[in-house]
Amino acid sequence: MPRMVCMDCGAVEYESTTLHGMLVKMMPHYLAHHHDVIAGEAQEPRETWMSRFTVAYKAAEAEEAKL
Repeated sequence: MPRMVCMDCGAVEYESTTLHGMLVKMMPHYLAHHHDVIAGEAQEPRETWMSRFTVAYKAAEAEEAKL
C-alpha cells in the first residue's frame, strides 16, 4: 500500500490504496497544522499544491510496486 509523509512538514505518515483516500487521511492534519494551504492562503496556489501531491502519490505508488 503506498505511503506518504506530509509534504509540508514530514511530521505524519499515512498509507492508502488511492489518491483520494490519501487526501482524506491527510485532511485532518492539514486542517490542524497547514490551514493556510486548505484556505488558499499559502504562497503557492492550491492547484500547484494538488499537482505536487499527485506527483508524490504516484511516486509512492511506483515505489510500492517495486517491493
